[in-house]
Amino acid sequence: MTLVGIAWRSIRQRPLQSVLTALSLALGVALVVATLVVSGVVQRAFAAGAGLGYNMIVGAKGSPLQLVLNSVYLISRPIENVPWATYEEFLPAAERRDGRPGRFASSVRTAIPICMGDYYQGYRVVGTNRAYFDRLTAGDGRPFAFAAGGNFRDDDLYTAVVGAEVAARLGLRVGAGVAPQHGADATKIHDPFRVTGILARTGTPVDRGVYVNMEGFYLQEGHAKPADPEAPADDAAPAPGLLPYAEREVTAILVETSAPPGLPPDLMAMELSRALNEGSEVQAAMPVREMRQLLDLFVRPLELVLLLVTTLVVVVSAICILVSMVGSALERSRDVAIMRALGAGRGQVLAAVLVEAMLLAGLGGLAGWALGHALVAAIAPWVTEQAGVSVGLTSGAPAELLLVPLLVGLAILAALIPALAAYRTDVARWL
Repeated sequence: MTLVGIAWRSIRQRPLQSVLTALSLALGVALVVATLVVSGVVQRAFAAGAGLGYNMIVGAKGSPLQLVLNSVYLISRPIENVPWATYEEFLPAAERRDGRPGRFASSVRTAIPICMGDYYQGYRVVGTNRAYFDRLTAGDGRPFAFAAGGNFRDDDLYTAVVGAEVAARLGLRVGAGVAPQHGADATKIHDPFRVTGILARTGTPVDRGVYVNMEGFYLQEGHAKPADPEAPADDAAPAPGLLPYAEREVTAILVETSAPPGLPPDLMAMELSRALNEGSEVQAAMPVREMRQLLDLFVRPLELVLLLVTTLVVVVSAICILVSMVGSALERSRDVAIMRALGAGRGQVLAAVLVEAMLLAGLGGLAGWALGHALVAAIAPWVTEQAGVSVGLTSGAPAELLLVPLLVGLAILAALIPALAAYRTDVARWL
């Protein structure tokens, strides 16, 4: 009989003890796998805020992290609004009322306004214009694609584009109506917006948003700031039926900076950010920098703690192998004596005990790996809804490839004591 056959027979002779040992190993590995995968999901969720076609967010003075979380990840609360005139300072002459370039226009390639504060069945409603989907991207420079329908027109006031996750969860289709509620007040329902397009899934927070025509957003109750009776004539409405400029505010401005040829846009972003933050009116936040600081200060230390705890679980599971084998030392001594009497050498006896530990660790590790991925797949819908990142049964991390080999190595170390005891077994005493 081969060493593997001998080891497998020894495992089968102690079914309950072997199953419990393998189960403890499986649970430890499952925790490590789940921790690694979730850690990767968290980092992907934060990284999803990059590559969306803008590298700066301009908003009211306050916490830059809160500004990023609210504008990019559609979580947290808006700080305050800024006047429409502030937004126009980032526009070129062709897009301004007075035909003159804004104060910061020379440093800006794209400036997209967003207005926030409303919800639709728990999802954030974002008022913006069609340039959001025409000029920005769905991540990594990819243009937005529509699974159904298309972008709304700026002159079609009560229209909306819906993110993939929202459409899937709420069963929305092109032509459906969405009636936002005003802030947290579920009793104040606004006029409905007609869905013109369903976005293809992007794997970014965009999937969890409802994007409505900003002009229709402004016309809803509570969305206009008090009129200034002394406002100049050029602050009148852009067209009959629309909200006057003097009564408009925006929550944030998504800015893609420009740069001279050969220089990175982020260099211009740093200069523009410094100039804006030195003033008293607005602040500029760099999404990538804010998310990196959040990861370094809070997320990564928490990940290390979780990984340490789960690693200790695996070590304890490996100790279970030692306890299991030492506990069966009496029975093993008789088996070893019989093996030696049948001609097996001391080296073969030593190897048989180590192979048994390797089998327990290998089977338990593989079962734990499968269990960990099954656990991740089970919580995938919740993760996708909360983080906007797709995760499934096949999601993984490179470090997983080392788990089973490391576990087998630990099992060999744990089995050395009972293996050496078997190696030194006195054949004459047990026969």
